[in-house]
Amino acid sequence: MALVKVRRAAQITLPREIRDAAHLEEGDYLEAQLTKDGILLRPVSIGSREPSPEQEAEILAVVDQERKAYAAERHR
Repeated sequence: MALVKVRRAAQITLPREIRDAAHLEEGDYLEAQLTKDGILLRPVSIGSREPSPEQEAEILAVVDQERKAYAAERHR
């Protein structure tokens, strides 16, 4: 089991052994899901390693929305 620290802006770094075993590279996307047992991270294929401008805009909009929701929840 690997220990992961949550850093500024809720960023985490996955240990190398996990990245290697999951064949993750810089720029890959992960889907995050809250389960009854914890947090599940799952690689997501979006067709290519470089998303189209439309895909990138959609992804960034979702990330921005989630960050705002997270910040609002933390300030309650």
